[in-house]
Amino acid sequence: MQKRFLSLLLILTLILSTPIYSYAQSGKSLPAPENVNVYYDQGIRLRWTIPQSLCDLFEGEDPAWDGDFYYCIDWKVNDGPWHFDSPNVSSYTYDWDLDTHVHFFGYLNNVVSDEANVQDVFFVHWSFGYETDEEIDLDNNKYTFRVRIAFEHYDLEEGSNFITSPFSEEVSIGGASQIPSPEKIDAPTNLKVEVKNDDNSKPYFALSWTNPSSVDKLNEAFPIRVKIDFKVGNGQWFSEEQGHDWWSGIVYTSTEDFDPVEKEYVDSVVIEENDYYFRILYAYEPVDDPRVVSEFSNVVKIGTPAYQSASPWAEKELDQAAELGFITDSIKGKMNAPITREEFAEVAVNFYEIVTGNKAEVHPTKTFKDTTNPEILKAFNLGITAGAGDGTIFEPKGNLLRQQMAAMITRTITACYPEINPAFIENDVKNVDDFKDQSGFLAYGINPAKFMAKYKITVGDGKGNFGPNDTCTREQAVMFLLRAYLYKDAYLD
Repeated sequence: MQKRFLSLLLILTLILSTPIYSYAQSGKSLPAPENVNVYYDQGIRLRWTIPQSLCDLFEGEDPAWDGDFYYCIDWKVNDGPWHFDSPNVSSYTYDWDLDTHVHFFGYLNNVVSDEANVQDVFFVHWSFGYETDEEIDLDNNKYTFRVRIAFEHYDLEEGSNFITSPFSEEVSIGGASQIPSPEKIDAPTNLKVEVKNDDNSKPYFALSWTNPSSVDKLNEAFPIRVKIDFKVGNGQWFSEEQGHDWWSGIVYTSTEDFDPVEKEYVDSVVIEENDYYFRILYAYEPVDDPRVVSEFSNVVKIGTPAYQSASPWAEKELDQAAELGFITDSIKGKMNAPITREEFAEVAVNFYEIVTGNKAEVHPTKTFKDTTNPEILKAFNLGITAGAGDGTIFEPKGNLLRQQMAAMITRTITACYPEINPAFIENDVKNVDDFKDQSGFLAYGINPAKFMAKYKITVGDGKGNFGPNDTCTREQAVMFLLRAYLYKDAYLD
């Protein structure tokens, strides 16, 4: 009875084990690595993409794939022989203890993969049996590589053949095969940011963006990193404070959980009290060659709204103005409302301080009967605003007319750039056509309005009319100041 039981147990064991061993030795292949590329950066580096089907295998729970996956690299110099030219791979093919083997074979899971399943390995001079780096002579020699994947089941007997993929396509470097470094990288698009909280209720920022297909392709050949830029309110961008050398990047991806406290950018994140700005770019930063970076993505702001109730056609410029800090708290609640003389004085002083970096000072003696607002007294001291009537009142709540706006914006420009004075403006607009409604102007407003029209700060209604006595809105005032700042090179030249 006991012998019969042991026989049945042996048969059962063989039946259960047979699928694993037969599968392991069945000759079925794995998918080959894709998009194999080679480049040089203080040594030869090889990149490839792991097919998603293979990722699914070693991330799954199928017992048939319970084992180790390896990358297996073969190479040759010029027309010489391949160094690992065997139809099979086993535990005897590569020797972990040999310098000329160890960089050509390894655990696939130990190589860092980016979001696109791209991996990167490097070789040193002794990988090729050389004594020094100088013996890697890319001017006169061509190094060719091919890669395959191998799988060893945990139950496979030592020395048995692994399941292998076909070799990838061959890639070469050196001689006429030298690959040029990228000269341009397209910018990330569609950056979005969301505030989330971790398990300890600590806030962090979840970023996502779209990678252009051109950058996906570039990343197959060269390691592209993503750099996240960050600032609080009207402060400096981190990139401006640190520069590229100390501004690290992350492995190529399209999402990132970003905690500025952990990175020691800020001491705390308080959404209710601060505005947080984000933008990202791509960078290729080789050791031996110059850095290549993309333009920045769109800027995203998280926190209290920069403005509300704006006209849809104004939003793009208002977003830019908000990023620069040109929108003051007193007007941001309803941007399409008329702007008052007091509000414009506040906006103009704020603009002056941001553009020049100087602190505006209150006029030492001037007072008005109807306001004590220090921003008005600063604007008066800068020559931006003047009183009403006999000069003892200011009429702070009066709406600003467009010809008044034109005069005050040109005075703001003069405060920022003294060479743009009334005499310069008068001479500069001599050949500017009159407005059709110029008879509606007071004399002080004509030259400023023509100056603004000449440099496209505002052109009126597009039909030759300026609308000198029309009310100016908050969003218009901010947009015109923004253009005065953006187009300054035209009139300063």
